[in-house]
Amino acid sequence: MALINYDLIIVSDRKERIKKYRKYNNSVVKLNNNSFKIRVNQKFVYSEAYLEDTLYDGVIIDTKQYEMDIVNTILFYNNQSEIFIFNNPEKPNIDHKNCKYFNESDPLDKIIIEFFHSRRFSTPFFSQMKKLARSKKERWHTPGHVGGAGFEKFASVRDFKRFYKNNIFLTDTSVSDPSFGSLLSHTGAFKEAEKLMSNAYGTIASFINVHGTSTSNKVVYMTILNKGDKVIVDRNMHKSTIHSIIVSGANPIFLKANYHPDFGIILPTRKEILLKQIEENKDAKLLSLTVPTYDGLRYYLPEIIDYAHSFKMKVLVDEAWGAHMHFHTDFYPDALQSGADYVVQSTHKTMGGFSQSSVIHVNDRDFNEKKKDFYENYMFFSSTSPFYPLVASIDVSRKMMSIEGKQVLEKLKKYYNTLVEEIDRMEEFKVLKRSCLKDYFTNINEILIDYSRIVVNFSFAGITKKQIWNYLVKNNIIVEKINYKSFTLLLGVGTTSTMVNHLLRVLKNFKYEKLEKFDQSHFFLWDDLEVKIPPFEAYQSEGEWLDLKNCSNRISSNMIVPYPPGIPLIIPGQVVTMKHIENLLTFTPSDDIEIHGIAKGKIKVLKEKR
Repeated sequence: MALINYDLIIVSDRKERIKKYRKYNNSVVKLNNNSFKIRVNQKFVYSEAYLEDTLYDGVIIDTKQYEMDIVNTILFYNNQSEIFIFNNPEKPNIDHKNCKYFNESDPLDKIIIEFFHSRRFSTPFFSQMKKLARSKKERWHTPGHVGGAGFEKFASVRDFKRFYKNNIFLTDTSVSDPSFGSLLSHTGAFKEAEKLMSNAYGTIASFINVHGTSTSNKVVYMTILNKGDKVIVDRNMHKSTIHSIIVSGANPIFLKANYHPDFGIILPTRKEILLKQIEENKDAKLLSLTVPTYDGLRYYLPEIIDYAHSFKMKVLVDEAWGAHMHFHTDFYPDALQSGADYVVQSTHKTMGGFSQSSVIHVNDRDFNEKKKDFYENYMFFSSTSPFYPLVASIDVSRKMMSIEGKQVLEKLKKYYNTLVEEIDRMEEFKVLKRSCLKDYFTNINEILIDYSRIVVNFSFAGITKKQIWNYLVKNNIIVEKINYKSFTLLLGVGTTSTMVNHLLRVLKNFKYEKLEKFDQSHFFLWDDLEVKIPPFEAYQSEGEWLDLKNCSNRISSNMIVPYPPGIPLIIPGQVVTMKHIENLLTFTPSDDIEIHGIAKGKIKVLKEKR
């Protein structure tokens, strides 16, 4: 079995002790069928410059003073690292979950690896899955395929079993098997996996959810808000936020739209407008923000969250696209570090989780008062039959980012810089950079860009969406999202240099017929959202399906949502205007756009009383 390297740095002002600790270099520790090799950085000199550039797993601290300052600095550059502090009886202990004290006589190499294993390397749920796959249990419980035997027995479906191989079926089990505990009750291996997730993100508690961030939003909304409560909502929200507003019965106040017509995307609201909206609605129970956006744009959050908290407002950040950001200083402070009370994430977007994998992080100091309600709402929106391999993918994704997150993100940054530089040189394309946003924000520093996304404008060259889409697909490239002005590339943990090079070759070889009369005005109308009646009332009232062209000045009973990006154009309770209708009628079936809420040219509006 290959050795797993554990890289150690030493921070000490005592030469004789540095020499002693360096004796652990290349020592091997065996634990739970794994072998770990400790590698001591022989050249490390403690300074912020070294910490920023050095990749390390653990740190030994043995100094005469400034211990707390050193710990804080180390954790800023690697918030996942284990810190081993020499136990000096003259100093007060630092109470931090990353820290472990040791004495002169302790077997330090074993202490290091055991602490690392318990904090980051362990995957309690995945390990239990492997045990199940190897077991000889007879399954007189769901699912009925009985470890895949049902597919193997019948010739008509045997190819399904053989395509996916054995383990996916052997590990598809249910709560009837008590060896895993229960996801709904948060016990057993589920609970252990959630504890490690909480540890990785530094939260009060974290909860695994196998129904996507769409459902995670609903759980949090139902926990915080009661019918009639006011919530301030980002214009750049996913449709699941409107679903959350409907089921909670809340009254939404929407932030102002900020649209970039050249790229065809919604931008974050300007900070001064956002802060003003908070002040004007200080009785709101919740501020609900989307950071980063689908296209990788981020608010700088600390001042915004502090201001909301000054009015005793809770803050939920939909960080579906930002689960990776906690693992690299380039993204600090992320939502949790900025003080958000609740953060929901999709571990399948940029990380390695299977589709639908999500996590709810809680840092609300008042959570104990809401815990029972939270558990009830969690169960309200959860299946009693979760797919166990999905949970295992969340467990393993956490492990990967906790141990190697910085290396992974350094590689993504390198790919991002290469792609941006090379694509920007091409005459046909223009990449979204901060310089493109200067006309949309008072202070350009209030907006940050996540380098896991690249937005590429193709419309300046007179290229149609269909031209570029067909060309990319013909060359086996599927992009995350495409609209009439731009396409968005997603860089995930699985992105490779081969993919980067192939994409650049394909874009450089793009041949097209320029359209001199290309229509630059063809885009969705992302205007401000305002409701005449509460969304829950509009959604639950009697409605009727009418031809879109006949719905001017009628109140919508459902949402009109282009997908992707899944951001609503019209929501329940909103008055449909002629401007909306004219805009939607410009899009035809041949445009090949999925628009939720329109069925054969009809939309649902409230039935008028006669």
